[in-house]
Amino acid sequence: MDKTPINIPAKRVILKTDPEHIADIHSIVEACGNIAIVRTLEPDIAVVELIATPDTFDEAMEISRAIENLLGAEIVHPGS
Repeated sequence: MDKTPINIPAKRVILKTDPEHIADIHSIVEACGNIAIVRTLEPDIAVVELIATPDTFDEAMEISRAIENLLGAEIVHPGS
């Protein structure tokens, strides 16, 4: 079996939210079928990153927009 790593380009969405909403964002993405990996980049200032594959990026953006509406988060990357 070939053990050569596969290079899959990732696309990122970065959100700024209130610290108390970080766990909510993790839960929302998990409930949506884990279409992205969620990482907390800066817990003190509540910056969260969603890492998606090119084929799930549109869904990740749709979820991010819903998170903006539901939790008052702000999409800081990619810009609109």
